[in-house]
Amino acid sequence: MLKVRKDSERSATNSKKSEKGTGLSRRALLKSVAGAAAGAAAASLTGAIGTRAQVGGLYTYNEPPEIPLPMGALSYLDQKQYIHNMEIHAHVSGTSISGGEPLMAMWARGKQRLLPGGGGFLDVSEAKNPVVLNKRVIQGGGTVTYNTKIKKWIMMCTAAQPLTSATPQYPHGQYDKELRDKIIAYKGLRGIRNYDITDPTKPNMLQEYNTGVKGNGTHHNFYDGGQYAFLDCGWDDQLRLENHQRPFSNALMIVDMSDPANVKEVSRWWVPGQRLGEEAEYKKYRFAGDHTSWTSNHGAITVPKRVEDGGTVGYGGFGAFGMYVMDLSDIKHPKPYGHVQYEFDTFGTIPFHTCLPITTDAAHPRLQNIVVASHESLEADCRENYHTPYVLDVKDPRNPKIIGFFPRPAAPPDAPYTDFCFARGRFGSHNTHCWLQPGVTKPNIVAMTWFNAGIRLFDISDPTAPKEVAWFVPPRDGDINNFDSWWRGTTENVFIEWDRNLIWIGTHEGTYCLSSPALGKPVLEPTKVQRWSIPFCNVGWDSQTPATFYLGRGLSQMG
Repeated sequence: MLKVRKDSERSATNSKKSEKGTGLSRRALLKSVAGAAAGAAAASLTGAIGTRAQVGGLYTYNEPPEIPLPMGALSYLDQKQYIHNMEIHAHVSGTSISGGEPLMAMWARGKQRLLPGGGGFLDVSEAKNPVVLNKRVIQGGGTVTYNTKIKKWIMMCTAAQPLTSATPQYPHGQYDKELRDKIIAYKGLRGIRNYDITDPTKPNMLQEYNTGVKGNGTHHNFYDGGQYAFLDCGWDDQLRLENHQRPFSNALMIVDMSDPANVKEVSRWWVPGQRLGEEAEYKKYRFAGDHTSWTSNHGAITVPKRVEDGGTVGYGGFGAFGMYVMDLSDIKHPKPYGHVQYEFDTFGTIPFHTCLPITTDAAHPRLQNIVVASHESLEADCRENYHTPYVLDVKDPRNPKIIGFFPRPAAPPDAPYTDFCFARGRFGSHNTHCWLQPGVTKPNIVAMTWFNAGIRLFDISDPTAPKEVAWFVPPRDGDINNFDSWWRGTTENVFIEWDRNLIWIGTHEGTYCLSSPALGKPVLEPTKVQRWSIPFCNVGWDSQTPATFYLGRGLSQMG
């Protein structure tokens, strides 16, 4: 039976906690706020209830519980690699490709293919011999698409203020005033940078577009080369975030990209209650005021059909608020068709992160109107509730439904841990493969990065019961004594070349090229892209293929 401690016992316990160490604990930091609120509530109820009535949380005092490091956690970072039903074809140390959430990321010309990474590009034309090009010439990562109207390759890069992630120096993240003030004072660009990368050796910045002098800026945006771009955007300091990683949250901003050198804002939308001052709406949510939940957009909405071509629907994750199906029939006044939230209470994590609409075909009728939604774990060492990605049925945009859950990855049999919670760093999903990639998609195959559990390949032929078919866990990088070097885990991004049956993953240490029988026999030689997975994207991309390939390789080398 639960025993409720006396007030004097709770006071003595809290007093002892505050005396431990020299730093201010998160509990002590937040207790002053929660205590003031509880005191005010008690004062307002004087005479209406007894003096021993509960006016604050008995256990947490309206604070999140403190979760200890699991007893079985490793005291080192495992340097072994583990692989199942996959083969490694190449490894490039020092340059990590970007992509996902679910960005478009590949540049191509003739038989040459480039993926962004390290502030430049990685030439992946010869799968066994990737070559790093012009490193650190582009600021930020972002989408790469061909704009058919202006006949140029455009890269839209994100620009944001730094995170306020919890660290040993600042264990409370944004709730440490010193760190919060430092980040808010950031003077860099908050918004997007547009580059003309038609010649990737000479990127030409077209515009730095500021989405607001306050707020976060943008995180990961969706731009398919058409008229509009959809930004995961924090335009001011009035969008609230409970979690420690940022001082403010992001919502949806739509901009006109008809001229990438002259971006124009079209509209904005946020979840009712997301903005400060909308307290009545916000208090309807179970997580309001919990100081842990991700109350923000994360990864802009994906729009499967361009608005200018008659598209009216977009899908986007808004963290704890859920996944929203957006009505874009009036681009100047976007509004939700419907939304769905995760079915279980939780704290921490980003319950809805990447939303990937499945591009299907006649051979997979069960995958029509299906969206795969990943979550993102936030705390190292499983110091939060475990989440798993979901499969959603969006046939009725006003009533999207979760119909399937992805299985939890199991630790390799020969690993020195029995669960990835013990492997150190984040354990949980992050990014799916990109929405636009070369070749014809295999609708039933979903690739997903899983931080310290590496890259996982799933078969969703039965969308109600996804099955894991292959995986690769790279050696861990970092120094266990340097928290910043390992807390995120290892594997961040994934890109599939459907036409060559190749999987590229970006880790904190570098880039790997993999294949799996689940995709088919790999093609390792340079190959011209015959079509893209989304037919209306990148139209005309190769209409002026040069006679020679000057990006590090001559024509004879390219085959």
